[in-house]
Amino acid sequence: MTTVLFVVAIAAALAAMGVRRWRRARLRSAARTRPGASAELAIHIRTYADMDEHLARRWCACGGYLERRGEGTRESGGRRFRIARLVCQECEAPDEVFFDTTDLLH
Repeated sequence: MTTVLFVVAIAAALAAMGVRRWRRARLRSAARTRPGASAELAIHIRTYADMDEHLARRWCACGGYLERRGEGTRESGGRRFRIARLVCQECEAPDEVFFDTTDLLH
């Protein structure tokens, strides 16, 4: 009887791990297609305050808080981009958010 309970407990733990991994993979996949995930999906902003507001609301795919680690500027195809570099405080995954600053008002 103890062996059966042990096998059931192991099976339940494996099932829970599988569901958790599937959920994380799904969230990572969705994160790659959300606004700002690449230059093609850059978020158009008119002021740097817009950028700060967006970053304050952005969370990691794992659900953790994204801490700002730096920023950089890049030009491509006649467009200007500001890239915010972030790191998750939970899973420590790096992230970048692209903002289109071509029409930025100074």
